[in-house]
Amino acid sequence: MSDPGNVVTQLQEELAPPSSQAMLNAQSALRLVLLLLTLWTLLSGLALTFFQGAAAATIGGGLEGGQGDAAQRLLGVHLLVLAPIYGLIAWQPERYRLIAWVPYAAQGGVVFAALFDIVTGARDIQGAALPLFVALTFFVLLVYVWRAARMAEKEAPAAPDGAPTQLPVSSATANLITPPQAPEDLSD
Repeated sequence: MSDPGNVVTQLQEELAPPSSQAMLNAQSALRLVLLLLTLWTLLSGLALTFFQGAAAATIGGGLEGGQGDAAQRLLGVHLLVLAPIYGLIAWQPERYRLIAWVPYAAQGGVVFAALFDIVTGARDIQGAALPLFVALTFFVLLVYVWRAARMAEKEAPAAPDGAPTQLPVSSATANLITPPQAPEDLSD
């Protein structure tokens, strides 16, 4: 049998509001999702640009015949440009927060375009299924992790006595911020 005191302590820990550790975990999860998206985008871009025969398993699946190879190469080059952007956002999210919307917009756009093509009959379900499901998975993961991080920030404990919380200073800007100095006594 388990100790009732231990069960109560365990329940209190589970029901406690998220701490800064939860925010850190949400940020780490976001970085992991962005890293996976970077790898997927890089591999898809390489396949579309250089190996059109193997491109059916990428976002360009269903672009065959006629101008299909040229369209795949064009899409591949664009994906190769997006991959480092995703990598930069994953590497330093605070520094590149002004372009943090790009993965959300790109994945949402792929989902919208694939669904539109399926509904209008421009692409069959087989050609659009993989890009649709991959983009939808990444989009849902990005939104979920983003919301989890926002919830953790909201529920983080406030500073005591209503004092403003101290924001972390990055190492890049730490030397730019100098604490105020007390004036020297000039009465000597």
